[in-house]
Amino acid sequence: MTSSGTTQTVDGEPLTRTTGGTGRWLAVPERQYRPELHGIRGVAILGVVVFHLYGDGRVSGGIDIFLAISGFLFTGMLLREATEKAGRFNVFAYLSRLIRRILPPAVLVIVFTAVMGLIVMPVTQHGQLLTEARASLLYFQNIELVNSQLAYEAAGPETSPFQHFWSLSVQGQFFLIWPLIAVLAVFIAKRSRLSPAMAMAVLTGAVFTASFVFSMYMGQVNQEAAYLMTRTRLWELAFGGLLALMISGIRLPQLLRDVLGWFGLILIVTCGFLVDGAALFPGPWAFWPLLGMALVVVSAGPTGTDNQRRGTVAHLMSTSPVGWLGTLAYGLYLWHWPLLIFYLEVRDNQSVAWPGGSFILLISLAAAWVTYREVEQPMATLKFLRPWLVVPVGAAVLIAGAWYLTWNINQGQATPADDTSNDDVVVEPDGEDEGIQLERGEHPGALALLEGDEDALGGEEFYPDAETLAQDEPPYYDWDCRQEPGDSPDSGEVLICEDPEPPAEPTATVMLAGGSHAGQWHDAFIMLGEVYGWEVILADKSGCRFGHTDNPEDNKCAEWNLNFSDALAERDVDVVVTAGTLIPDTSEERIESEAPARWQEIVDTGADLLLLRGTPRPDDNVADCLAEGDSPDECAPDESIIAETNPLDETDLPDGTHTIDLTSSYICPERQCSAVIGGVAVYRDDSHLSSEYVESLAPMLDREMREKMPQLFE
Repeated sequence: MTSSGTTQTVDGEPLTRTTGGTGRWLAVPERQYRPELHGIRGVAILGVVVFHLYGDGRVSGGIDIFLAISGFLFTGMLLREATEKAGRFNVFAYLSRLIRRILPPAVLVIVFTAVMGLIVMPVTQHGQLLTEARASLLYFQNIELVNSQLAYEAAGPETSPFQHFWSLSVQGQFFLIWPLIAVLAVFIAKRSRLSPAMAMAVLTGAVFTASFVFSMYMGQVNQEAAYLMTRTRLWELAFGGLLALMISGIRLPQLLRDVLGWFGLILIVTCGFLVDGAALFPGPWAFWPLLGMALVVVSAGPTGTDNQRRGTVAHLMSTSPVGWLGTLAYGLYLWHWPLLIFYLEVRDNQSVAWPGGSFILLISLAAAWVTYREVEQPMATLKFLRPWLVVPVGAAVLIAGAWYLTWNINQGQATPADDTSNDDVVVEPDGEDEGIQLERGEHPGALALLEGDEDALGGEEFYPDAETLAQDEPPYYDWDCRQEPGDSPDSGEVLICEDPEPPAEPTATVMLAGGSHAGQWHDAFIMLGEVYGWEVILADKSGCRFGHTDNPEDNKCAEWNLNFSDALAERDVDVVVTAGTLIPDTSEERIESEAPARWQEIVDTGADLLLLRGTPRPDDNVADCLAEGDSPDECAPDESIIAETNPLDETDLPDGTHTIDLTSSYICPERQCSAVIGGVAVYRDDSHLSSEYVESLAPMLDREMREKMPQLFE
């Protein structure tokens, strides 16, 4: 036992509590205020806000520092309490402190954001808005973003106003996990020769190693998910925890500490400018801001109070202005993001200029100050938040969580396609030579063009309504047979969506294959299949088209392409249907690189190949655009991205390949695009045709196929 330590017993066994002044490398951190840490937090959060406002999607590294500081503070606090109380832990007191400190400001901002979102955002986004409000309140917004495939992205009018709660969710989940680690450390110390600090260091180091390795792995297979996941971020919190355990033993010469402190601040400030954090964090490059934070803390000395000389970073971080930023950091982080998103939404801007950004920053600071004065401070000094209140609050959270999960499960079992089917569509065979017909009804869609309706394009009325349209997806989306996008393990495997009601003796087997631009035609082919006795199956890897097969080890779309011919050969498929051209929203129509080679492989299996000309992509989400009251012309794709001549007509195609162009006649007739044709919304989002409009195209598809592929109708 050292001179500054105090001897305690745990269940009759002596434990040494070593304070920060012992000089030992690992010690239970003593209870003390470190002003430089408070200042670092303010600088880090200010960096987050500034880069959100002006960084065009770049990441400052401030969130990584924010998480590491949480790890630093809570590791010391929890281990200290677990040691002092003989390995016992007062759950009620702990939860009471958490509820008082972090929940009231968060609830205030969540309620504000939800209400404002319902007012200013299009009705098509209200469902997701409320889903994320619940997820943010229950501290698993990061999980919701991953499950909804909503990647972390730069601020824009279509970005979630709750996106920033992902990091608070990581922090909240850490707050629930880490007490168990501290109690386990004391338990191990009681039954071994390890000190509590050493046991905590071993456990924290294990978490650090496992999480860091996993973050590198996930960064390779799915960077968007890796950025948001708790498992990939725990190492950053553990980094702060290890620093808290080691800081008392780090004793360096004053001059070296001064130099390291300024170098650390340079790392913190320059991170967002020099490192592409959105693409690289939380992998090894995240050490850039974390090392900066650690060097500033080390420069303040073992106790954080013995280096306040002017001219040092420790003194700068301890000054009143920087400390004021630290005090408002939590509120500033909570408020700035929804205010920014709503500003962009109301002004219909994709980014904010310096005057607007400065205005948002000032408003955010003012809101943070009011929140601190009127919410955080009163709640922090509240004395009556005792177990009798913690228990019902905790029960309410658990009930809300269970309800939320049940609601999600029920949503997942729903069949949107059934809810949004066009009651006006009736399939009728019309003789062997003329194919099928549809009853025109009140919403004819593409049938209006077929009948020469001069007013077919545009119109204020459209079907389905915008809110339903936003949820309008082909039925197979709910069958758990779509291959996920990206490069996660096993996503190169070819999955087959079977026909749920195949004919007893199919006259032909039709496979829609490739990405979602092949799958969007599912409703039309199901209609044709019901009339002609076809079995209709799918092989859809989201975001993947037939094309190059380079680097299949890292590119799962390339691997999927390599595997497709083998999967096709295992089935007796008569025709494969896929998109023949790509029409992106920023460049002219083209054929994907090396696609003809893949097409040749398909026909070599004995199947015919049907190439449908690509679908032009609108600039905006059409459901949102129409919901906001914009005209069908304003919500439509730009006609200039469609090639003057169909690229498929200028390409040497393999024998057994057929092409159909519905784009130039029925999606953008005579190069005039509209988001509404024949009273039906043409698109459901910023890329895909709506199921209703695809259904209205079935007679035209039928006619073209009869002409090009008569063998399917014999």
